Amino acid sequence: MQNSQSYKKVIVSGHIIEVYEYEKKPVGRHTSDVDDDGYDALDITQTKLQLEDRQEERRQQTVRDARNITRRLAMANFSSSSKFITLTFKDNVQDIAFADDQFKKFIMKFKYKFGIENLKYIAVREFQKRGAIHYHVLCDWSLTMATEDEIRHYERVLGTGDWGVGVWKHGFVDIKQIEHVDNVGAYIIKYMTKGVAVEFFKGKKIYLCSQGLDRPKEYREEEAEEIIKYYNLQTKKEVFTNSYISEYQGNTLYKEFNLRRD
Repeated sequence: MQNSQSYKKVIVSGHIIEVYEYEKKPVGRHTSDVDDDGYDALDITQTKLQLEDRQEERRQQTVRDARNITRRLAMANFSSSSKFITLTFKDNVQDIAFADDQFKKFIMKFKYKFGIENLKYIAVREFQKRGAIHYHVLCDWSLTMATEDEIRHYERVLGTGDWGVGVWKHGFVDIKQIEHVDNVGAYIIKYMTKGVAVEFFKGKKIYLCSQGLDRPKEYREEEAEEIIKYYNLQTKKEVFTNSYISEYQGNTLYKEFNLRRD
């Protein structure tokens, strides 16, 4: 940690705790890590990009913000007992509006097929080199799949329809159990395409999610200090650390803690 006089912010997302320590306290309109442009990365109702008047640096910052909130929402709502489902198109589908519409229909059919009233999920798009879209979905589908044969069976149920009609008719379905994953946020964002032009998402959501997800909890100043003491972070080993210069807050130290690894 830096000296005790530094300005601290703590974000708690499930068992992952992120600590920011800034050299200077933000003042006036500079109360976030970057210049305020009306985009709140922690507000899941404001995920559409408004790109017309932004410089490239701000556009990329918006994408980074969206990746961060995707990661934190995943950590706050899902665990290693969740299912990770990949949906692909056999055709070279590149139209985001069409693909998103088919994804939403899949969610509706999926819930109907398995009698699920409330399904928590968060999904990201990945773009293949040829431009084709596919979806990676974290969801709290609780159905037990004890063997690889059972997993393959339900992949066919969802993809080609062992029960007569497939839920996803457009291509392959892959289901992964993720019991070995202790940071589902990092797991899902590695599939978010980094290199795609930001303009590609103009007017579109960078991630898709169900309503009612728990939001990560953010604490500042005295509250942040209390959280650090509560979890006894001073004695724990961080799993990741980084330092950089913030335009408005000076030297910045970032540390991430995973309580499952202690």
